[in-house]
Amino acid sequence: MMTGGPRVLIDKSPGQIRALMMQGESVIEAWQDQAHAPDLVGSVHRVRVDRIFAAQGRATARLADGTSVSVRTGRRDALGAGHPATITIMAAPREDKPWQAVTGARLVGRDLVLFPGDTGIAMSRHLETVPDDGVMAELAACLAGAGEFGVILRRTASRSDDLTAACRALIGEWQDRVGSLDATGCLFDGGGLVARIRCQYPAIPIIETGPESWMMFDSAWDGMMTAVGEPQVALAGGGRMWIEPTRALTAIDLDSGDGSLEALFAAAPAAIAAQLRLRQTGGLVAIDLPRMKPATRKQVDAALIAALATDPRHPEWIGRSRAGMLEVRLPHGRSDPAGYEADPIATSVLTVLRTIARRPALAAPVIELSPDMAAWLRGPGTAALAVLDRPVTPVVSSEVVTATLQEPAR
Repeated sequence: MMTGGPRVLIDKSPGQIRALMMQGESVIEAWQDQAHAPDLVGSVHRVRVDRIFAAQGRATARLADGTSVSVRTGRRDALGAGHPATITIMAAPREDKPWQAVTGARLVGRDLVLFPGDTGIAMSRHLETVPDDGVMAELAACLAGAGEFGVILRRTASRSDDLTAACRALIGEWQDRVGSLDATGCLFDGGGLVARIRCQYPAIPIIETGPESWMMFDSAWDGMMTAVGEPQVALAGGGRMWIEPTRALTAIDLDSGDGSLEALFAAAPAAIAAQLRLRQTGGLVAIDLPRMKPATRKQVDAALIAALATDPRHPEWIGRSRAGMLEVRLPHGRSDPAGYEADPIATSVLTVLRTIARRPALAAPVIELSPDMAAWLRGPGTAALAVLDRPVTPVVSSEVVTATLQEPAR
């Protein structure tokens, strides 16, 4: 069993990068980025506005490749239909909603948000404690020396080990990767999966997998994918939790199951926070707990607030509704793991390409594919095939259900 603090494991394979944050043998968070369906969250684009919906505070636009984007606008955004605009993509598509964006360029770190082209230091209305004068002076000097950059201090800014270093790292990331418009109209690509993880977790060890850890990574990944697909979660002490997403909100219901109410109230806060983070749940969350005494309710609320504080998305604690439901709101962001394998064709082909990449001694790999899989490999999957260091021979059959590597005769 691996012990110590959390670490991030990166697994790179043809057309796909996967990542797991591990604490011991437990998965805390998961990420995926695919060449044919890249994660655009954090990227900055130059677009032309299609329509303005002033009453809703939003506009619609398209990236240069035709991708639809919904842009949240503010009162000071002087946008009009047909006008050019710079936007930052903040959340992945969900339900029938397109990519979500805000106006302007911004880089979101764990404790602050950097605004290229702006100046000054602002503070979130949720800021827990204003950093001391020395820290603020160092931060101001960093911004002044870097040029036109402004920041907003996020809720946890005062907890940062080195706020100025975090700011300097974001400035460096922007300066290193910002460029002139490419064919997709992208000004800044977010730095890739590893860079995005580093923005949120500046000090965490990031380790790339190899032959000695591939099996462990795959087992942890498969276990995580199974877990996030299950609505029921067993709790320590015999309690049970059900997590049910709907279009409007995510409902969480808990009961003591085979255990006691005391055991349920002790286990629930950490379990709720862990599942919301692992599943990347966004939007309103309504939590139904059994009735409890006022003193117990106060303890449970405090424990849940403390557990949610470890989530880098900074969940908003709303409190209890008149019906007694606990309510929490989390910002939408990257795709949730439940959707990572939503395309069975791509998932099947990428899995077999990963197997080939891990077997360098296999000189002439042959894979069995369905017609749809072969068409995907010739189209969206071309980039994945191109990174292999040897040619692959496809055998296409309408009877194939899962892409399969044909083993050479012995």
